[in-house]
Amino acid sequence: WARTLAFRTTSWSAFAGSTPRILDASSPDGTATKRLRAASVASLVALSAATAPINLLAQVEAESILNGRVLLGDTVLTKGTVVLHQLSNTTQGAVDSITVAGDGGFSFRLPEVPDPARGEGFFASVNHHDVTYFGTFVSTASQLDSVYRIQTYGTLLAPEQGVDLQIEIRTLFFEAFDGRWQVTDVFQLGNNRARTVVSGDTGAVWRYPLPAGATEFAVSEGDVSPDVINLENGDLVVRAPMSPGSRMFVVRYALDDIAAPIPTPGVIDQFEVLIREPSPPMEVEGLSFLERVELEAGSTYRRHSGQAFDLPSIRLVALETPFQPPVEWVAVVLAILLTGMGLFALRGSNLSLVEETLLPPTEDRHNLLVQVAHLDNDFDAREDPNTAARTQYDRRRAQLLRRIREAP
Repeated sequence: WARTLAFRTTSWSAFAGSTPRILDASSPDGTATKRLRAASVASLVALSAATAPINLLAQVEAESILNGRVLLGDTVLTKGTVVLHQLSNTTQGAVDSITVAGDGGFSFRLPEVPDPARGEGFFASVNHHDVTYFGTFVSTASQLDSVYRIQTYGTLLAPEQGVDLQIEIRTLFFEAFDGRWQVTDVFQLGNNRARTVVSGDTGAVWRYPLPAGATEFAVSEGDVSPDVINLENGDLVVRAPMSPGSRMFVVRYALDDIAAPIPTPGVIDQFEVLIREPSPPMEVEGLSFLERVELEAGSTYRRHSGQAFDLPSIRLVALETPFQPPVEWVAVVLAILLTGMGLFALRGSNLSLVEETLLPPTEDRHNLLVQVAHLDNDFDAREDPNTAARTQYDRRRAQLLRRIREAP
C-alpha cells in the first residue's frame, strides 16, 4: 500500500477538498449509525487535518477554546448536536457535546491546549440524516485561532443497484506469486452531485464488476471504511455514504488466469496497469506502455497508461519472444561450420586457389580491383604454395588485369 500511495500522481491532499470525511453509514432501520473502528477514525481524521482548508482570523494568543460552525451545503446547519472527541496516544473518545446555535455556530472549552509533542489532539463531529460528518483534526494551539468548520450535505437515496460515480483514477498492480497473480486494485471515485448518496436497506451506493475468478478478497484502509466494502456475486459493492468530492479505497484479490478479461465499464479518467518484474513480457490491450518504474529499491514495474479510457474490458496478453536455440544446438552448428571451413581451406591449398573465393565476374572496374586484392591476399597467406597453385594464381591475375584495362 505504501508503494501504491508513493506512486500515485494524485496525492492524498487532493481528497481534502471533500472534507468532512463521512465515516458512518445508514443502518437498516434508519435510527442508528454503524460506528467504525477507532483506528479508522483516527487515521482518516489525522489525514484530513493535514490538508483541509482553514480560514484564519486575527492572530491572538491561543486559548483552549474551539470555536466552529456547521455548514449545510452553501448555508448553515441550524439543528443538531456537535460532539467533541479527544485523541491521544493512550486515550480516545467523546469528551463533550453541544447543541448547534441558530447560525450554525458552536464553541467548546477544551480540557487542555493540544500539544503535538504529547501526540494529542481534538476533532468534532455532527450527525445529519443518519450520516456522521467529521471536521479536521486539531493538533496545535495555532489552529484554535481559526474557525473550525464541519461540512454537511443533504442526502440522496441511491436505487437498489447503486448510482454511477465517476472513476477519476483506477490503478491495477499485478504481481506474480506462487503460480498465481496478486492484484492490488486502487479506485478513486468522484461524486459530482451536491448531496451525499446513501444506500437503502438492501441496496448499494455503487457497484462495479471485478474479474471472474477473483478470490482472497480483502480491503485496505482508505477514505472509505473497509466495513462497508464487499465482494458479492463477482461485484465490488460499496455501501458507504458518498459525499460530494473524491474518495479513494484499495481492494486486493488473487487471480489464477492472468489472460482472463478484466471488466472496465464506464469511462475511467486515468487508468494505469503496473506489472511487477520479474514476470513474462506482456502488453495491455487499450493501454500504452510508458516506462519501467522503480517504486522502491529493487522493485520495478512495467507501467501502462491511458486517459479517458472507455473500453468495456482489458486483457493482459503475453508477448512472443524470439526463438533462442539451446546452447547445445549452437555448439553443434558452430562445429559444423568450422569443419566445413577447414575442408574448404584444405581443398584450396592443393588445387583450386581462387574460383570459390572470388566475387561473381563483372566488368565493373571497382569490383575487378577488389577481386585482384582478394586473390593477392589469399595467395600471400599460403605458407608454401605448390607449382600448380602458383601457375593458377598467375593465370587468374593476368586475366583480371586484362579485364581491368578493357573496362570503361
